Amino acid sequence: MKKITKLIVTALIFSIYACSSNNLASRTSETSNQLSFVDLSAFDKDLSASLGDKYESVDVAFYEKVSPNQLPERLQKWMSSVEQSGGRVNIEPPPGEVAPKDPFTIISLIASAIGGAKNFAEFKNNRTYEPAKERDAVISLERNAKGEVVVSKVQFVKRHLKDGDKK
Repeated sequence: MKKITKLIVTALIFSIYACSSNNLASRTSETSNQLSFVDLSAFDKDLSASLGDKYESVDVAFYEKVSPNQLPERLQKWMSSVEQSGGRVNIEPPPGEVAPKDPFTIISLIASAIGGAKNFAEFKNNRTYEPAKERDAVISLERNAKGEVVVSKVQFVKRHLKDGDKK
């Protein structure tokens, strides 16, 4: 009876292991055009894979909305990669507003992006960021319940080259 119990437990362990390794393999091979920002290196891998895929645009949403003044450094590196390759980082004001009421918000956001660009040299050879080189970025702003301007999402859109443009 003990041998049968050990055999069943061993078979169960191997079954669980097989299922979990299949899930891990499928997770790493799947891409999505909608990601949620988490300040971990796994986010960089997921975003790189998604940007390198067929999607016309990839949206990055936030679990916790951030102020444009506090755009995470991890995302600033992606913005720098877009800009360094000739792409544009556009800022979309909150819906219904022609321009943000507080111009210092935008100035600060641009200053944050420039700060990220200064650090660009440290990761420019990192292949993780290469898929961003064929993209533009749109930082969409919204107002939260307190009336503060926050980043609702960052969208990476495929850049369509015109005749005469260089890649």
